[in-house]
Amino acid sequence: MYKIQILWSLFLIILLNNALAKEDGKEKEAVTYRFVPTVYSNPTSGTGAGIAALAIYNADKNSSASQGLISGKYTNTNSYSLSAINKMFFKSDTWQSKSVFGYMNNNSDFSIPSDILPPFIPDFFNPEDGIQYNVKIYTAMQQFMYKPKPNLYFGGQLYYVDQKFSGQNVAGEIFLKGKGIKNSTRGGYGVVTSYDTRAKKEKIYPSNSVLVDLTVSHFPEFLGIDEQYYNVSMNARKYISGFKSTDVFAMQFYGQYSSDDTPDGALSALGARNILRGFPSGLYKARHMVAGQGEYRYRINATRFRLTAFAGYANLSGGSKGTNTGNRDNDNGSYYSGGVGVHYILVEERKIDYRINVAYTNDHEASVYVNINQAF
Repeated sequence: MYKIQILWSLFLIILLNNALAKEDGKEKEAVTYRFVPTVYSNPTSGTGAGIAALAIYNADKNSSASQGLISGKYTNTNSYSLSAINKMFFKSDTWQSKSVFGYMNNNSDFSIPSDILPPFIPDFFNPEDGIQYNVKIYTAMQQFMYKPKPNLYFGGQLYYVDQKFSGQNVAGEIFLKGKGIKNSTRGGYGVVTSYDTRAKKEKIYPSNSVLVDLTVSHFPEFLGIDEQYYNVSMNARKYISGFKSTDVFAMQFYGQYSSDDTPDGALSALGARNILRGFPSGLYKARHMVAGQGEYRYRINATRFRLTAFAGYANLSGGSKGTNTGNRDNDNGSYYSGGVGVHYILVEERKIDYRINVAYTNDHEASVYVNINQAF
């Protein structure tokens, strides 16, 4: 199945080559647009397809390129999602803004972990049906940051998240109760510090730079949550030249600490933010996570293709607060994954990639990811 998806993705790239590979003169226009198809495969959400619309523009002539992305997908489990992201640099990069809006209706369906199987299986419970549950998520975030001195940004952000879960079969209900997962609606705010050495032409595809984001977020009771909580996260990335000047070796360290009353939807999650590709987002979570990954990006001579290889490791700890019916303590532990990918350079001047990644985990599960831009 995965071979078919990969071949289909490559076919789409070749089919769209004339439309995507514009002349350099066209790529240097004030706004660059691309519309590209995507395919999707995940052990929990099924297989499907979607489309992404990308716009690269300059808010002013002295600022780095800004990027707007709207995407949507639909899978054979009747799951679908819509998202819009706009990352903008303006006032000669003195200011930057990031806006995120999304909606996801996801029907998860995966095999039953042994730790939640009942000791005596009743007649109406069929383990072969797997775990089936639905999650609906609305999310919005707005961030503004100011640069008081070179390479250093300070700013703040506001959040809104609404999550609703429902079991679609007996195993799904057992899973939600056993993990202590419940509905949650909340708003919050945070402060962000960023150290960014990327040059203006490296904002989208860094090659020799460092980017570190430190975020402290608070979700108080007066913004909707039953019990207030906070979390602290650090996302550090370093990019260096590879064996060839056109190659890049990318490294990432990610850590998050969350307070005791953090709801399930705000826990550190494998698979989220592309941390350890291959793990379905939401399957493994905990209050604390330490993770690292590396990726080598090899460009094939003067072509528009890159080959990539990546590997990562993460440790989850702290479990979750859960409910009186269960928690995430069994998710504590170490995880790893790795894989390979093929990237096609959509826009040479803007350094935009269309990527196909295949990831394999220590759970012996494989996933296919097709998207625009790098994983990190």
